[in-house]
Amino acid sequence: MCKSLAAAAATVGAVVALTACSPDYTPGPAGTVSDRNAAYFKSGGWHYRLTVTTNDGRRHDFRVTRDDYKHCFHGSAYPACTHR
Repeated sequence: MCKSLAAAAATVGAVVALTACSPDYTPGPAGTVSDRNAAYFKSGGWHYRLTVTTNDGRRHDFRVTRDDYKHCFHGSAYPACTHR
């Protein structure tokens, strides 16, 4: 009984840890990356943002994951740059 309870607790803990480490942000509109920003907030950790200029000239600023930030450089086509 104790082994199965410990195994269940370990499984739940692993699932919570994995989902907490990979935030899911709303994707931005398709366009060209015109700016990148990585800001550090003391209690919240690193926050990554991209600014995308769409075909009609509008700029959209939105939050992205660290992986998306690392793969999308100035001039990249978003969201194509997020796929490896």
